[in-house]
Amino acid sequence: MAAGAVVKVLVTRTDRLGDLVLSLPAMALLKQARPDWEIHAMVAPACLPLVEHLDFLAGVWTWQPGGDGCDSRSLGHDLARASFDAAIMLQYRRELALLLRRAGVARLYGPRSRFTSWFLLNHGLRQQRSRSNRHEMELNGDLARSALSSPGLPLDPPWLQLSAQQKEQGEAFRASRAAGAETVAFVHPGSGGSALDWQPDRFAAVANALASRTGWRVFVTGAGADAALVDAVAVGLRPEVGVLLDAFDLRTFMGVLAAGDVLVGPSTGPLHMAPALGLAAVGLYPPVPTMAPSRWGPRGRWVDTIVPAVDCPAVRKCPGRRCRLYNCLHEIEAADVVAAAVTLQSRRRLELATAAAERIRKETT
Repeated sequence: MAAGAVVKVLVTRTDRLGDLVLSLPAMALLKQARPDWEIHAMVAPACLPLVEHLDFLAGVWTWQPGGDGCDSRSLGHDLARASFDAAIMLQYRRELALLLRRAGVARLYGPRSRFTSWFLLNHGLRQQRSRSNRHEMELNGDLARSALSSPGLPLDPPWLQLSAQQKEQGEAFRASRAAGAETVAFVHPGSGGSALDWQPDRFAAVANALASRTGWRVFVTGAGADAALVDAVAVGLRPEVGVLLDAFDLRTFMGVLAAGDVLVGPSTGPLHMAPALGLAAVGLYPPVPTMAPSRWGPRGRWVDTIVPAVDCPAVRKCPGRRCRLYNCLHEIEAADVVAAAVTLQSRRRLELATAAAERIRKETT
């Protein structure tokens, strides 16, 4: 895209929390590379809290598939009035592409992976993400780079921003539920169906082992569809481990999470949110290519992933119960997860202390 050709860009990612978190670096790259561009985001309504305070965004829009005709027409009129010069669809959705074309968006970028995408997108890249082994963040970045005509630009890891109220809510949670704790750990057992599930008793074993460490306060978190799994984990917990099931809405949970230090969980939204809020994160992943850390692992300063040491027979997708190794995630031992969490948090704590000492030294010299 020629310099100066675009001043107002809409970037769309309208699926789940983790997908959106891994899309934020592409959005940020656009603003970093072109500060004169006005970058807007379009997300699913449920994901709005993730982007509402990002300082590089000029505006935030919401859309969800299957909305009624009146809502779509109203949104289409609003988009037309906004006069976007281009839209970058980080995830292709036919209904949304049609809506953007009807709204008069001249340049539509996106992954050309489905039949209709070749007709509705007039710019973009051939991406078959269901067959790709490249990380989701990099695939999103490729689309941003194509709009910038700058293929070599590096991506920074995802980063979330909070309101003052969210920070206060996090501080209040830590003061009331973890007063005096040096380390606050979250164990999030649910994946929302996006990955294989680890046994509830092993999540309980991890939570109990971390809670037995001096200065550690541990909470098991979950919401909605994860309720049965969280309840199963709770059966085996020590009394001092807290259970936060459906305790917060997403906006408040972000503040509470940011007040913690480390999170353990499978491939799910909170695992991606944690490093984007400055926490250490340990993820449990199957080895199958479409679910592996190389494709969907968390990105950030303090992250680690644990994969079962098995020879996965799957070429792309996990065949589930038809696989002779199912559920291979059960090969992961609780002790290994505990060790990873402790090691990662120790490194995080040391690096933060070193950085704080360096800031003080500079301020006093």
